[in-house]
Amino acid sequence: MRHGQRIETPRLSSTRSKRGQSGFAGRVDSVPLVPVPPACLHPRQALKPIFATRDYITRERFVVGYCRLCKLHVTAPVPPENATERYYPAGYYGKGAKRFTAAVEWLLRGLYNFRVWHIERRQAPGKALDIGCGRGLLLARLRDSGWQTYGTELSRESAHYARSVLNLPVATEPLEQVHYPDNAFDLVILWHVLEHIRDPRAMLQEVRRILKPGGNLLVAVPNFGSWEARCGGRHWFHLDVPRHLTHFTPQTLRAALAEAGLEWASSNFFSSEYDFFSFVQTVQNKLGLPHNLLYNILRTRSAKVLGGKGKEAGPLQLALALLTAVPLALFSLAYAPLAAGLGRGATMAVYAVKRG
Repeated sequence: MRHGQRIETPRLSSTRSKRGQSGFAGRVDSVPLVPVPPACLHPRQALKPIFATRDYITRERFVVGYCRLCKLHVTAPVPPENATERYYPAGYYGKGAKRFTAAVEWLLRGLYNFRVWHIERRQAPGKALDIGCGRGLLLARLRDSGWQTYGTELSRESAHYARSVLNLPVATEPLEQVHYPDNAFDLVILWHVLEHIRDPRAMLQEVRRILKPGGNLLVAVPNFGSWEARCGGRHWFHLDVPRHLTHFTPQTLRAALAEAGLEWASSNFFSSEYDFFSFVQTVQNKLGLPHNLLYNILRTRSAKVLGGKGKEAGPLQLALALLTAVPLALFSLAYAPLAAGLGRGATMAVYAVKRG
C-alpha cells in the first residue's frame, strides 16, 4: 500500500457479545474505535491507521495502526476477552504430542536443543520460567540440562501434555494470577508470547518483579520494523491479527523494556525456526494464494485452522503452494541471514537484564 493512501477502516456493528462469539461494541467511521491494551486508554483519534486487513481464520476485518499516546503499533479493535475461542480455535494449538508433520516436529526439537545451548552460553542453569510454554518442549530440554523449570500456559490441552506426559509444573492461569514470589527466577522466557498480551507493559513489569537481580528475560517477537513486514504489509505471515495485538519494532520493544526497568543487553534478528519459512509464506500470500496455505498444509490434521469458514484450497492452489515453496526457500537461505545481519530480520530475540 502506497504511503499516504486513504484506508477504509472496518465498520463494526453494535451487537452485544454472546458466549463464543466476538460481538464488538461501537461503530467505526473514518477513524476506528481502538480498545487497545488497558494501560493505554487513548481516544480513538490517537490511532493513525497504517493498513486494513482480515483475520485469515474468521475473515473479520481489523486495522493495524500506530497509537500516538501509547507509542505502539497495535491491532484495532482488540477482541473482548471472552472471544478467545473464536480467534484461537482448537486446531490453533494442535492436539496431543504433535502440532506439525513429523519432519517439522523433528526439526523443532533440534532447535529447542540449540536454544538451550544458546541460553547456557549466557548463564549457568538455575530457576527458569517459560511464560506461554505450550507443550513444554523447551522446558523439558532445560530440565534435562539441570534447570529447575516452571511454566504457564493458557491452553489447557497443551498444559495437560506438559503436565501429564512431560511431568512439568505448569500453571494454567495468567501470570499475574499465579503470584510467584519476588526475585524468584534466574531466567524468564517470553518466546513469541508478548505480542499476544493485552497489556504488554504490565506483563513486563510483572516479569521484572519475579526476576532475581541480575536475572535475564529472553523475549522474542516478530519484527514489525523488518523488510519483510514492510513489503508484506497485510500479507505478512507474522501479522496474525487479531491474535497479535501489539506489533513491536526494535525501538518500541526497547522503550517498553526500559519503562519496565529491564535493560536491553543483546539482540539477534535471525531465527531459523521462523525466518526461512516466514519469507516463503509471506511471498505466497502476496502472490494471491489463500492466506497461510502452506502453513496449514504443514500442520497435522488435528491442527488445521483453514477450511472451516472459507473455501477449501483447490488442487491447483495446493500444487502452486508446494511447487513455489522450493525456489522461494532457496532464495530465503540468502535473504534471511542478510536481512538479519542488517537488523531487518523478520523476528527478533532480546536478552534484557534486571539491574539492581
